[in-house]
Amino acid sequence: MKDTEEIELQDVELFAEYLEFQMLPGIVQTAAQALLPGVPGKAEWTPAKFSLDLEYPGKIETVEFVRSNGKRAVIGGEMVPPFYNFLDLEKRNPHPPLVTYDVFDMGSEMILPKPIKVEYKEVLADPPEWAKFAVDKFGAECVTFHSLGIDPGTLDWPISKSRKIFEDILQAVDVPVIIGCSGNKKKDVEMFTELAAISESEVLMLSAADKATWEEVIPLAVKYDHNCLLWTSLDLNNQIKMNKDALELGLPSNRIVMDPTCATLGYGFEYSFSIYQRMRVAGLLGETDLAYPISGGTTNAWGAREAWMSEKIAPEWGLRQYRGPIWEIVNALCLCIVGLDLAMMFHPVAARAVKNIISEFFSEVPKVLEEKGYTDWVNANLKR
Repeated sequence: MKDTEEIELQDVELFAEYLEFQMLPGIVQTAAQALLPGVPGKAEWTPAKFSLDLEYPGKIETVEFVRSNGKRAVIGGEMVPPFYNFLDLEKRNPHPPLVTYDVFDMGSEMILPKPIKVEYKEVLADPPEWAKFAVDKFGAECVTFHSLGIDPGTLDWPISKSRKIFEDILQAVDVPVIIGCSGNKKKDVEMFTELAAISESEVLMLSAADKATWEEVIPLAVKYDHNCLLWTSLDLNNQIKMNKDALELGLPSNRIVMDPTCATLGYGFEYSFSIYQRMRVAGLLGETDLAYPISGGTTNAWGAREAWMSEKIAPEWGLRQYRGPIWEIVNALCLCIVGLDLAMMFHPVAARAVKNIISEFFSEVPKVLEEKGYTDWVNANLKR
């Protein structure tokens, strides 16, 4: 009877890093006998097959950024979840996430984290040179021009100054340029009106239309054939409504990019992660109202004190020159694995690191799998 003895513990808490339960053959046999009376010593098992349904009937819209010189960048077009290229070599996502480098019009007047100032110190006062530096030294395939100086709360520059800087940036680089804004709704609409018109020979992007400006900004994107970033605040229903409103105003579906808000790692990031994931999965499953590329301001990672706080104040956190870029890298990569198509990034080394990692995930892994024959093994097992 030793094998049937029981020990009962009361008011006990069990802590373990690893816990494993093993069912001994004798126990399985005893259980089978209890379940199958009259068939002593014999257990019957019902054959079962495990199937993994990986069909995604939806497809994400493809959005292009095109310069008049022919240089372009493409996002979207996904048919399977991010980096699922190993599942079916005939059904791969066509375009990796795109990284765009931030350029500010008032960089020399801004209070910036030291790691970023160190990288851009020679060009902070010259936005066109800043953009060129990002392209030439760090391989930027796209830049985002943020026109913060027009805001009455900062320098209250006239729109004409923003226009001049923008024109100079277009001359300085041959890659697509995203037209960012200041956050002041009135001045932003005025700025978009000017900059969209002078770049009508290009297909760029107005960033962004939100609940306060969409009725004015979206028609500008329609008129001058630009892409338009539709920004909402972590709400699927609001994003769906804005997408529908944009279509009703005449914006083609291949000109829509969504931005549901990128929270900072450690400060609500899990909400962004969940929303991005739900949007992408919904689009792939056939929800056409959410079948658009997704953008994220991963620059927001620098809003976390863990990213910018000096090691003199928090020495236990390590060197800020590494900590800040890593914080931004993690923000971007975490969103990339759930559907991010366009990562707006600040620190150039962080941006380059994300580009390199994406390239490896997107291209090299499938190549290695093919060369070593692993894909045949994976596909064969998935089809069993």
